[in-house]
Amino acid sequence: MTCGELWDAADGQTSVRLTHIESAAALAMAERLGRISPEDAASGRVVLDELWANIDVVEVDRDLMVSAARIARAHALRGYDATHCAAAIAVGDSEVVAASGDTQLLAAWRSSGLAVHDTNR
Repeated sequence: MTCGELWDAADGQTSVRLTHIESAAALAMAERLGRISPEDAASGRVVLDELWANIDVVEVDRDLMVSAARIARAHALRGYDATHCAAAIAVGDSEVVAASGDTQLLAAWRSSGLAVHDTNR
């Protein structure tokens, strides 16, 4: 299942606020490296804003920060990945499917009992 198919099949989408920042930064990097044109980068930013308007946002508050720090230590995750992990766990919905291409993040989610989707497959 592709990322688009996963998105379309979901009842809703939830992500931590920093996802917007990471996505915008990835678009900017792709443009700087010449992987996409300035026009494609601009179009990507428009699509990002359109998609973001429909996402239920998990805020980075004190509880999420503490949880992410604990998860970073326990699973040897980078800070942003630990924050994504903590946010998915914090949603507390048994139907959550956490999606990523990062093997360490996927393993941390799995060990926390979440269903996962590996975007590399």
